[in-house]
Amino acid sequence: MTPEALHVRALDLLVAGDIAGAITDLRAYLGACPDDGGAWLELGTAYAAVDHVAQAEEALRRAVELGADAFARLAHARALARLGRLDDAAAALEEAAKAAPGDARVLRELGVVRYDQRRNDEAAALLEQAIGLAPDDARAWYALGVVQEARKDMGAAVAAYRAAVQRDPALLDARRTLVDALASLGEHEAAIAELDAVLAIDRTDEQAARNRDVLRRALAAMKRRRLLGAGAAALEASALLTEGGFRRLAAIAGDRVARYAAPLVEVHATVPAGDAIEALVLVLTDPARATRTEDDVFEVTVVAEDGRRVPADRATALTLTFLREALGCPMTTASAIYARLLGGEAEVEWGGAVAAFTSAPPHGIRVALRPK
Repeated sequence: MTPEALHVRALDLLVAGDIAGAITDLRAYLGACPDDGGAWLELGTAYAAVDHVAQAEEALRRAVELGADAFARLAHARALARLGRLDDAAAALEEAAKAAPGDARVLRELGVVRYDQRRNDEAAALLEQAIGLAPDDARAWYALGVVQEARKDMGAAVAAYRAAVQRDPALLDARRTLVDALASLGEHEAAIAELDAVLAIDRTDEQAARNRDVLRRALAAMKRRRLLGAGAAALEASALLTEGGFRRLAAIAGDRVARYAAPLVEVHATVPAGDAIEALVLVLTDPARATRTEDDVFEVTVVAEDGRRVPADRATALTLTFLREALGCPMTTASAIYARLLGGEAEVEWGGAVAAFTSAPPHGIRVALRPK
C-alpha cells in the first residue's frame, strides 16, 4: 500500500473510532513521510484520545517544529500540562501568543496553566483578556470562575459560572461548580434550581440527585426555624439577637410588643397571648450612621458592580439578616425582597408572610404573617 493510501485509511479509521488502527497507519505513513506536520498533529491527537500523553507530546512537539498551525501549539501545550510540565506548557503558550497575537484560545489556555501554577492574579487577567476577545466562550468564563473562587472572591466566581451556563447551558462542569459555590454561600434555592437543570440534561447523575435532596431538606429546615410563628424564646436564641448583642427593653402596647435593642438598631416583636410571633419590626435608630458603619458582626457580603463580594454596611447587614431569620429564607431571597422594597413595591409576600416599610413610627421594615 502506498504511503498516501495508508494516510487516507488512517483518517478513515479515526472517523470510525478505531484509534489503535489509525495510530498504526499514521506511524507507518510518517515513517515514509516524516516531514508532514499535519500527520504528526493527527498522530498526537490520536494518542491524546487514548491517554497516551507522553507519546502525544512527542508527536505534537514534532508537529510544532514542522510549522503546524495554532491548534497544534495548543494541543502540545495541553499535553505538556497533563504531564505536569507546567513551566514548559506556559512557555509553549507564550510562544503561541507571539505567533498568533489576539488569539483568545491561547490566552484562555495560558490562563488555565497560570491557575495550575497557583499564579491566580495572572490567571484572572489572562482569562479576562480572553473573554474580552471571545465573550461567548463558555469555557473561558468557567475557568475564570474557578480562578476567582481560588482567589476567595465567591461573588465574582458565581457571576462567572452563571455567565458560562448562560452561554452554554449544557456545560455541566460549570453548573456543578456553580451549585457548590451557591451552596457554600447558603443560597439553597438557587443551588437546587441549578441541580434541577443538571438532572434535566443528565438524568443518570445520581450525585446531583442526592445533593438536591440534601439541599431540599436543609431549605425545609431553614423555613421551619423562621421566627414568624415561633415563640419569644426562639427570637431571643436567634443569630440576629445573640450575635447582634441585643438586650431586652421594657415591653410596649400592653406587653404585647417585646423590644430588643443594640447599637443603632431595635427589634420589636408582636407576641400575643399565644406566645407566637405575629409580626417583627426592624428599626434603625440612627440610619445615617448605620449606613456609614461597616458591619463586623454578621459577616454579610454584597455583590459590587464588578462582581466582587464586599462587606456590607451595618444597615444592610442588619436588614438582610433580619429578613432571612424572620422569614426563614435564604440570603438570596432576603436580598431580593429588600431590593424589591427599595425599588418601590409597597409590600412583598413570601412564604405566607408580608414584608413592607412601615409608614408610621417607628419607621423601619415590618414582616408579618399574612392573615388567613
